[in-house]
Amino acid sequence: MFRLLSVALGLFAALLPARLVGRTSGVLLWGPKLAAGALAPWIALAGALLAALGVRRRDPITAGAGLAAAVLAGRYTARVIEPHDGFDDAFGPGWQERIPPALENRMLQRRWTPVTIPPKIKRTPNIIYSSVPATGAPLRCDLWQPPAIVQPTGLGVIYVHGGAWRMMNKDMFTRPMFRRLAGQGHTVMDIEYRLAPAATIPDMVRDVKQAILWLKRHAGEYGVDPDKIALMGGSAGGHLALMAAYTADDPLFQVDGKGISPDVRGVVGFYAPADLLAVYEDVEVVSQRLQQRKRIWPYGYMVETLLRLIGLLPGRTPVEEAGILVSDLVGVWPDEDRDRYVRMSPVGHVGPHCPPTLLLQGTDDIFGLAPSTWQL
Repeated sequence: MFRLLSVALGLFAALLPARLVGRTSGVLLWGPKLAAGALAPWIALAGALLAALGVRRRDPITAGAGLAAAVLAGRYTARVIEPHDGFDDAFGPGWQERIPPALENRMLQRRWTPVTIPPKIKRTPNIIYSSVPATGAPLRCDLWQPPAIVQPTGLGVIYVHGGAWRMMNKDMFTRPMFRRLAGQGHTVMDIEYRLAPAATIPDMVRDVKQAILWLKRHAGEYGVDPDKIALMGGSAGGHLALMAAYTADDPLFQVDGKGISPDVRGVVGFYAPADLLAVYEDVEVVSQRLQQRKRIWPYGYMVETLLRLIGLLPGRTPVEEAGILVSDLVGVWPDEDRDRYVRMSPVGHVGPHCPPTLLLQGTDDIFGLAPSTWQL
């Protein structure tokens, strides 16, 4: 039993250094690799214990596999918690010294923390912040506020969920992050928005801007400084957050704020598609590979099924037509109007008017988003 567990743990840890980019198999291994990264400290500890047990029992397989798991997971954990120079590159050396002491105390002092019991956070669900113009259907949000024992910072964070622009909703897998932010004194507004195919990208961006306007109008009720509102989003939500923050000068994405500006002080994008043309091209490459792999039963069909489950291959769309996911979203095919793809992408709106931006992007992203993120 211990030998089997040790080997399984070693194989699990072997995913940590594996490069999945450009591999169709990466779609199948994507979830397990995410889990391995999240559990890396525990894998390292379990591997070390199994290695010691293998030595004691004179079982080289248990000892070797356990040692491999401990080393691979330990190295990964060390890389995660070691200091990074990204802020030095962006803000210059000594940026920590320019942080006011009152704010510095709220920041993480190291890249790891002990397990703690967070204070009770106030969450108000399903507040209506806007409505769909054509139908009057309500658009709702959840408000997360700091606990009574924490001094509010006045910062309001509007979170835009992911889901390939056509699936998922607010309050999905984000509660730990929202508890953390609210526990630091920030107010979090977790919004829903219209989804494809019923809505277009401009519709979605305007929904995000309506959320900004709503929070500014109700800032006093929730302890928010209307001049300290930031956008945050993951995946498709990151794309929409960037678009809402960058399109102040594009009439296609404007809303009537009745004297209130939908500008924000900053925007954070987690693996946000920055260039929809690059997304289209990557989807086309993946679909071509799947066509070839479908000859290998059941491998190709497993990948295709997974893509359907996560929304990257909608409905009964044939795998060879997967590019329709992006073309439906934009409204045209790239060879018909490439400029429209640029207009629907954050890279097409970069300029001095853009607020400070933080982009978080994995180099091993299997969906090919990294190059356009570096470009942005």
